[in-house]
Amino acid sequence: MKLPHANVYVDLLRLMGDLKNNYGDYMITEPLDYNEELKRIPNADYELCTALLSMMLKEDYFAKDSFNRRFADGQVLSILERMKDVLNTDESISVISCK
Repeated sequence: MKLPHANVYVDLLRLMGDLKNNYGDYMITEPLDYNEELKRIPNADYELCTALLSMMLKEDYFAKDSFNRRFADGQVLSILERMKDVLNTDESISVISCK
């Protein structure tokens, strides 16, 4: 499997207006514990998902290839799948409320 370039994710999040430079505001561990924070994915809302992705991208800035390692471990995909699930749920709620 070809690993992604972290800068592609940065560009996409920025383009969507979802890059969180203040990702720390969304985190509950101090000092920041990346692995503990990622345990929150199953119950995360869309905003937390984008903050977790932003956190991973910032980590990659300081620890090169950490994003690729997390991608290979399935952590990035689990966030993207959660984002999709949240958006699908929100969309169906919006459709129901419009009827």
